[in-house]
Amino acid sequence: MGSWMLVWILCSTVILMPVCLDGSIPVHFKTGRPLYVALGQTLVLEAEFKKTPDDVIDMVTWERERGKETIRLSGAQGSRISLEKDDALLRITDVAEGDFGIYKVTVTDSNGYQEHDSIEVRKIEDPPEAWIARVLECVVGEHDKTQWDSPQFSWLVDGVPVTNQTGRRLNISEVQGVNYTCVIKSSLNVTHATHYEALKESVRSCCSGLIAVGLVILTAVCVAAG
Repeated sequence: MGSWMLVWILCSTVILMPVCLDGSIPVHFKTGRPLYVALGQTLVLEAEFKKTPDDVIDMVTWERERGKETIRLSGAQGSRISLEKDDALLRITDVAEGDFGIYKVTVTDSNGYQEHDSIEVRKIEDPPEAWIARVLECVVGEHDKTQWDSPQFSWLVDGVPVTNQTGRRLNISEVQGVNYTCVIKSSLNVTHATHYEALKESVRSCCSGLIAVGLVILTAVCVAAG
């Protein structure tokens, strides 16, 4: 009797061992937090489930908490709310005041273990400003020479170094000048490339001068004819 009991215990241990070793499936949101969105826009929340090949997701639920009220969300057909990518992605169109709050996603595996993550969604009060920027980009030509380092970029505006610009791009809307020089330094060489912004001004001045001269000549002809 004791031997059979021992065998039964060993068999049960072997059978239940995978269940005991398996834990819950970690879940986290892909975006930073808190997340901001404007009224009337679309909100997209996507969760990532870190599961092993043996893990089986039994259920994914979404909830929104506002104050003391918690609402379970579902992607009903024809509504503003939809669930995609096997319920890993929540999409809400035409965001309204009631859509702001704390969103919680919970994943339940086949063993009943649960994990969740939460993210706060806030209404943006002061949207970022936008403007048109004129950007110069320094491009290095393709070559088949192997080198140990990567090119380093720096900029000169009218011969003066721009201390806060060390990348391959320069916003000339913020840095006024006549000529813009990009310096590319690497173990292969030190190369300079210059852009002359004054060319456009020269053309504009030239055209203005020609128009002025034409008007003077036309006036003189009219006076003489009169």
